[in-house]
Amino acid sequence: MTDLDFCLSRRDVFRVLSAVGVTTIGAGVLVACGSGDASGTTDADSAASPDAAASPDAAAPGEDSAGVALADVPVGEARVVDVNGERVVVARTAEAEVVAYSAACTHAGTPVEATGGLQLLCPNHGSEFDAATGEALKGPATAPLTSIAASIDGDRIVFA
Repeated sequence: MTDLDFCLSRRDVFRVLSAVGVTTIGAGVLVACGSGDASGTTDADSAASPDAAASPDAAAPGEDSAGVALADVPVGEARVVDVNGERVVVARTAEAEVVAYSAACTHAGTPVEATGGLQLLCPNHGSEFDAATGEALKGPATAPLTSIAASIDGDRIVFA
């Protein structure tokens, strides 16, 4: 038997790890092995990517329900911001109109990114969304983003 002939199944790996009391690590390894796309990237990889956190459309950590500066979201643009620990898409559709959605892609939950104008892109599998309506424009996602109540209060965009 050569080195290439020896391969444990996921079940065998889990049994070995369970026997030595490492079920949490084993489960993490099994999840990481099973949900990737053809490039080998998993949803967890994309969500934890340092590039996602450093995205130019992301607001500084610490934004909260006190809102986002209206000036930070120009008319006809969308931004992904952190609101109370949740990623939220904020779009300014007119001078006095804003909309907001959960930034979680409806296909696999990966945070979407603002790519310019009112277009949103899921970096994991390529789904595209309209930030003005939340609608899925290109799959694999088919469901719209989840709406979040937002309004303008003086010079801030606030969330209910």
